[in-house]
Amino acid sequence: SELTYLTTQALSEDSDGCPKVIAAPHVMSLLEGASTLRPSILGKLVPVQYNLWLGRTSEGSSSGLHHDFHDNLYVLLRGQKEFRLFSPRCLDILAPVGLQKGYANLHPNGLISYVPGLRDD
Repeated sequence: SELTYLTTQALSEDSDGCPKVIAAPHVMSLLEGASTLRPSILGKLVPVQYNLWLGRTSEGSSSGLHHDFHDNLYVLLRGQKEFRLFSPRCLDILAPVGLQKGYANLHPNGLISYVPGLRDD
């Protein structure tokens, strides 16, 4: 059986707060002179954060019914993945956990917030 472990580590930063090193030297040379790490495929979309999810299974897996607060770019290296997308207007029908706890606010831009006072911007 194969075991994989992923961890996060603090990186030293430059005077602008950007990481000094984010990859191996040969990868860093490809990024030399780059003013942003936003892939061109994202157009004018400005990522708030980057998250990396890795998984491997021979039996298949499911992430279950959920919603993400941020935009996603999904890359599948092998196999297949099925997405079922629902409109945020289905909030009452799908009954996410936050709604079951008593509060959910659907903002005009589609954001669902589970705490009072959260703005949609």
